[in-house]
Amino acid sequence: MRIKEILCTNKNGDSLLISNFGIYRIQEEMDTTGVKAIVTYVSNYRTHGSTAVASRLDKRDLSLSFYIDVDGREEEWIQEKRDEVFKVFNPVYNPIRLEIKTEIRNVYIDANVELSPSISPGVENVNDEWHDVLVQLSAGSPFFLDTEQQKVEIAVWEPLLEFPLEIPEDGMEIGRRSQSLIVNVFNDGQVASGMVIQFKALGTVENPSLFNLDTREFFKINKTMTAGEVITVNTFQGKKRVESSLNGVTSNIFNMIDYQSKFMQLAVGDNLFRYDADSNVDNLEVAIYFTPQYIGV
Repeated sequence: MRIKEILCTNKNGDSLLISNFGIYRIQEEMDTTGVKAIVTYVSNYRTHGSTAVASRLDKRDLSLSFYIDVDGREEEWIQEKRDEVFKVFNPVYNPIRLEIKTEIRNVYIDANVELSPSISPGVENVNDEWHDVLVQLSAGSPFFLDTEQQKVEIAVWEPLLEFPLEIPEDGMEIGRRSQSLIVNVFNDGQVASGMVIQFKALGTVENPSLFNLDTREFFKINKTMTAGEVITVNTFQGKKRVESSLNGVTSNIFNMIDYQSKFMQLAVGDNLFRYDADSNVDNLEVAIYFTPQYIGV
């Protein structure tokens, strides 16, 4: 089987591990492919057929089929394990995060229980060796995401200390500013993705920005940052926000976005970015965080 295990965790924090071994075992491989596309067509009474003008991916339906290994177990223990199944896959605690581990990739998807666990009666489903379980789910976002977020730093200080440490009489340089203002962010997912942009001020910085050299789009904050301040920009669809954090206090600064700014997305493949500021750009550190997304694994 390609899937080694599925860790299911609901909004309440209750978890269940389904694997090829253990108490809860995979019965049928979950289909992690085949998401439906909705294509919009237009037609003209003068021409034959129709022309496709747009397409989008529909929600993803998922079936989770596993069984409880009850061989040699007491009835009280069996009931306890059945109760765990109903506790985790309770629609009241939607969504359920499914963390799926295959031989080479670890991904997750947030899905909603549409049919609470079904354990059909009958000796073929419920007997002294196993209890079959079926859970029907659907995911509003059809994409599987890497469980590990990727980070790309653009402007950072590079440490120069080496051990054993010898300090010359005229002193020594303990760090060096990275000279490159441009970085390539490689999105190895299968679709475009949002990202989190983090601006960090080491001193006073006026109006930090990030520019996409490929699309000519940019994101700029019309604000003078002070030392220690961190501005976080989230460009993910449905999660867009701009926040400033300083001295443990976080505030919404959405109103300080430059009116020409775009909530830029990472295209599949290479994405060239350049950071800048209206003044004191050397006091600025910039990092980009993103999670590759897949339509199938």
